[in-house]
Amino acid sequence: MSANAASSAATKTIMFVLVAGGAVMFLPSMMLLVVGMTPTMAAWLTDRRREKYATLCVGCMNFTGVLPFLIELWTQDHTYEHAFQVISSPFTWLVMFGAAAIGWAIYFVAPGLVGMFIAMRADQRVERLRRRQRDLVEEWGPGVAGSSDRDEEAAKKGGRSGGGREE
Repeated sequence: MSANAASSAATKTIMFVLVAGGAVMFLPSMMLLVVGMTPTMAAWLTDRRREKYATLCVGCMNFTGVLPFLIELWTQDHTYEHAFQVISSPFTWLVMFGAAAIGWAIYFVAPGLVGMFIAMRADQRVERLRRRQRDLVEEWGPGVAGSSDRDEEAAKKGGRSGGGREE
């Protein structure tokens, strides 16, 4: 076993022990987190990409929806009864799952918006380059635009179809 594999295995074991210990010590909080973060778990299971973009979008927004109730649990009464009371409220479900739905919306809408922005910037750059090319042609002549003497002779003889000048 290589040193990196041993280090990775040790890190995973330490993380598991810390999470399991924290789960036992803070069971009411863990109950709320497990119930509230189910949309994130579903996103993680269905996200096929290696980067897990859906899980990231849904998870961040979902946690944002769970956090106020987690803070309420910590600041008021960190007991099973209060955790069940928070979990049983329809408003809690609406906020937690509504935030996850916003995460899904971001995941589906953001790539389109970014694509439109990139296309718009590319079009602006092309237009800027065309203006610069026109300015250079005015200053230096048509040869600067990439047309050679051969192209001009062919255009005079009518060698170009549709694009040649008539004389």
